[in-house]
Amino acid sequence: MVDLSVRINDILFPNPVLTAAGPNVRTGRLMRLAAEGGAGGIVAKTVSRKAAADARPTIRGVALRGLVNSETWSEIPVESFLAELVEAKSAGVPLIASVGYSPEDVAVLGRLIEREVGPAAIEFSTHYSGNDIEPLLDVARSLREAVSLPIWMKVSPATPRIEQLAIEASKVVDAFVAINSFGPVLDFDPAHPAARLGTKDGSGWLSGPPIRTMALQIVHTISRVQTKPVIGVGGVEAGEDGVKLMMAGASAVQVCTAAIRKGHAVYGRIAAEMESWMERYGYSAARRLCGVYKPSATDPAMSYIMTVDTRACTGCRACISHCVQGALEMREEKASVIPDRCIACGYCQDWCPTEALSLKEQKQ
Repeated sequence: MVDLSVRINDILFPNPVLTAAGPNVRTGRLMRLAAEGGAGGIVAKTVSRKAAADARPTIRGVALRGLVNSETWSEIPVESFLAELVEAKSAGVPLIASVGYSPEDVAVLGRLIEREVGPAAIEFSTHYSGNDIEPLLDVARSLREAVSLPIWMKVSPATPRIEQLAIEASKVVDAFVAINSFGPVLDFDPAHPAARLGTKDGSGWLSGPPIRTMALQIVHTISRVQTKPVIGVGGVEAGEDGVKLMMAGASAVQVCTAAIRKGHAVYGRIAAEMESWMERYGYSAARRLCGVYKPSATDPAMSYIMTVDTRACTGCRACISHCVQGALEMREEKASVIPDRCIACGYCQDWCPTEALSLKEQKQ
C-alpha cells in the first residue's frame, strides 16, 4: 500500500496534492469543497491590504487546456477574509494562508493572520513585488521578521536569476512554491478581434498545461541549488503530472487551473492517479519520488546517430512520417536510418510505440 502523506516544515499533509492560490479557493466555502474533493492541504487565495478591483471578465480558456486570466488578489477586504480563512481551517487538512505584495503589506497581513487565524504556514506571492532579486528578498525578510510560522515564497517564472534568488532566499524562507502564472500574454478570436479579458489591453497571465515544462525546469533548478522544500505548481491535471514535478524535486504539488476547468473533485482524482502510478512502478511512499530525476546528457564531443532495433520495430511508419529530415525509410518492412541525413535530434523516438529507436554513439 502506498503512503501518500508528505511532511513539509513539520506540517503533515495526507496527500501531496494541495490547492494553489486562485479563484478556486476564493472563499471559505470553496476551500472546504476542495478539502471534500480530496485536497491534501488548502492554500487560500492571496489577500492584500487593499481589496482587488479586477475588471471583468477575468478568466478565459486558451489552447492546450490552458487558461489566461487577469485575476490579481482577493476582492474580499482582508478584515472579511479572516472569516473565510477560519472557515477553511475547519476543513480537516492543513491551511496555508497566502499574502502579498510589498514588505509593508506582508508584515501587517502576516501578523494579523497569524494572530486571528493561526494557519499552518503562510505563502507569500512575489508576482507584483518587482523584477529584481533585492525587492523580493525585502518582502521575504519583512514577513520572516513579522511571523513565527513557516513561510513559503512563491516564485514567478519571469524572475531573473532564479538560482541566485533561491540561494539567497533559502536563508530566510522555509519553502519555495514554483511557479506562478506566466505573462503577460495575449489571446483573442480572429473572427472577433477584440479583448477577451477586462484589462486595458486585454492581456493576462497564462496557466495550466502550457506552462508545465517551465514549472518542471524551475522546480528542478530551485531544488538543485538549495535544501529547502519546493512545492511544484503549473499544469498539474493528472497523476503523472504530479509525479513528474515531484521527481524534478518537489515535495508536493499545487493545483488551480485543473480545478477551475474540472471542479473540486480533481484534487482527489489526481492524488488517486499518483497512488496508482506509484503502485505500478514500485514506489512505496510519495516522499520517495522527490528528486528522482537525474540529468544524463550525451557527450557533445561524440558523434551520435539514431538506430533501429528491428526485432522491436513493427513497421508502423510513425517515425518515418514524423522525420522532417527524411532520415528514415522502410527496408524489408522495417524502419531504417539514412545516416547522411540523420542529425540525431531524437524526435522520432517520441512516435515509436515499441521503443525500437535509440540514440547510439557513431564511430568516426
